[in-house]
Amino acid sequence: MTTYQASAHCVGESNWHLQFTPGYRRPIFEDQLTRELTIAYLMEATEQLHLHVGAIECGPDHIHLFLQETRKHSVIQVVQKLKGYSSFKMRKHHYKLFSHWLYGDKFWSAGYFYQTVGTITAESVKEYITKGQAKHWIKHEKQRTLFNYSR
Repeated sequence: MTTYQASAHCVGESNWHLQFTPGYRRPIFEDQLTRELTIAYLMEATEQLHLHVGAIECGPDHIHLFLQETRKHSVIQVVQKLKGYSSFKMRKHHYKLFSHWLYGDKFWSAGYFYQTVGTITAESVKEYITKGQAKHWIKHEKQRTLFNYSR
């Protein structure tokens, strides 16, 4: 049975699946520290917005978030806050970690993916985000071997 959030004037559920990609779709999240710091800053921003993160996971060149309790927010405002805050913090404090991939004031690409997620599919999205990212790492390793590029 689903438990819905209740407030003084409404009862319901609102969840989003978001995906962000770094500038130029560079594989900056191959670096564990870059990945961990970016996740930490995204988590700080979600706390400031009073959002619950149901799942968060990275591929080499993208990040997925499953946000819950989003009913008081608009997608664009949340995306601007998350991307703006994490980009500012990463560029200000950790630029050397990814400067060989990105330049200038770019951290995230301009676009993003979002999807509203209902009760029936919330668990499947969580599972996809937490377990489904292995395929991106495998694909990336195959491409690295195939093209044999180095940083």
